[in-house]
Amino acid sequence: MLFDLISLDDFKEKPLLAMLPKEQKLTNMRMDWQADLYDVPNPNGVADGVPVKNVENAAQNRAKLSAYAQKFRRTAGVGTVAEEISHVAGASEGEMARSIDKKLEEIARDIEVALGSDNDTQLEESEEKPYQLRGLGSWYGNAGTALPLPPSYQTPAASLNTTVTAQLSENGDVKPLLESVFTQYGKSQDLVLVCGTALKRAFTNFTQISSGTQNTQISLRTFNQEISEKKITSNILIYEGDFNNIQLHTSLLLANTGTRTPSAAGKARGYVCPMDRLALSWGWQPRVTPLANDGSGPRAMIEAVLGLVNKNPLIGGKFYAVS
Repeated sequence: MLFDLISLDDFKEKPLLAMLPKEQKLTNMRMDWQADLYDVPNPNGVADGVPVKNVENAAQNRAKLSAYAQKFRRTAGVGTVAEEISHVAGASEGEMARSIDKKLEEIARDIEVALGSDNDTQLEESEEKPYQLRGLGSWYGNAGTALPLPPSYQTPAASLNTTVTAQLSENGDVKPLLESVFTQYGKSQDLVLVCGTALKRAFTNFTQISSGTQNTQISLRTFNQEISEKKITSNILIYEGDFNNIQLHTSLLLANTGTRTPSAAGKARGYVCPMDRLALSWGWQPRVTPLANDGSGPRAMIEAVLGLVNKNPLIGGKFYAVS
């Protein structure tokens, strides 16, 4: 007996695609915008009666930031018999309809992986070298090659951390990184940390305290919960630091180079993001276009075009250990 179902137990979340705000509609595959910095403070006074000798240029710190957008595509096709005659278990709406639904999910994952990747932006030169958006791993901590970032707008070294997650410490690694982000931003507000599973676990472990001698360490944890609940909660969703509150969102699709399961580097990856400084500029969101039937059966393509805008890479941070 064949049951009328298809089991697909893979429900990876896509936090970047879900949370990043929309910017104005994409009108060119190259995106350009301007960033600016205030001049350094001047604590000195001015003597009375002294004429103006030099006029300040308020635009002297302004710079243009650029990146290319990217086109994504998936295709679906089934045989005529499979679509019109055969009854496919678990595809009550038809094999083609189910194929399109599946490909829509896959193209969304393609986009999520690109957003959380180390990909540098790329100008289209051939079929083998298409346009490519710039992933967060490149925006934070990489000057880039095709459209390099101006030196004054590159993420500070103190906002980048390579400590392996097994050795990550709150005081030695996390707090200095968040302080560096705050130093650039100068504003206390909620930030988002999109992180792999190992990094998420490291944050949860910050609630533990080690006690004992040098050779004998005991992990202690304090719980303020009603014993009547008969459960232990061990999950950090919001990290309240000295400078910002960080909302943690776990992702299995960071630093992914085309694997079904996350690599050790992907599990250790994390991006500290001020969401008001990031945006997606869409040419069009995933849409289905039927293709001509050449006799082999119904076919369709699913395409999307978008670019990732980072309004100022100074404001943000990255955890990128190898494990």
